[in-house]
Amino acid sequence: MSQENVEIVRRISEAFEAGVERGDFTAAWETGAVAEDCELIPAPELEQRSYEGREGFSEFMLGWTEDFENYSVDRERLIEAGEDRVVAFFTQSGTGKGSGAPVDQRYAVVYELENGQLVRLLVYLDRDAALQAAGLLG
Repeated sequence: MSQENVEIVRRISEAFEAGVERGDFTAAWETGAVAEDCELIPAPELEQRSYEGREGFSEFMLGWTEDFENYSVDRERLIEAGEDRVVAFFTQSGTGKGSGAPVDQRYAVVYELENGQLVRLLVYLDRDAALQAAGLLG
């Protein structure tokens, strides 16, 4: 099941990336592999709340990207992390609307799945912290 979960996350992240290009942050739900009540938990450095479902995910992403032009996300790598977890490494890029400064940030997401559906996303600004949370680093 773990390799199957990697493929599910690949489809989800491809749909998300394509959606970002169109300004549709919830395109991943169209895969049918995201639970309607999927929970997004941002990096603790960013905020101390979670977001639920398609609307919550859209709210978070709109808030996160509102200060950027030319925002994009590129998946670098997927790592199988047991029966119900997959870790993904991403780079997000954009240009600050006010400053015009280029922004490139690397981050990681731990995807938690149940019965072939994504139920939780945990975002980490520190990739090692994501690997540790997924049980891949001691």
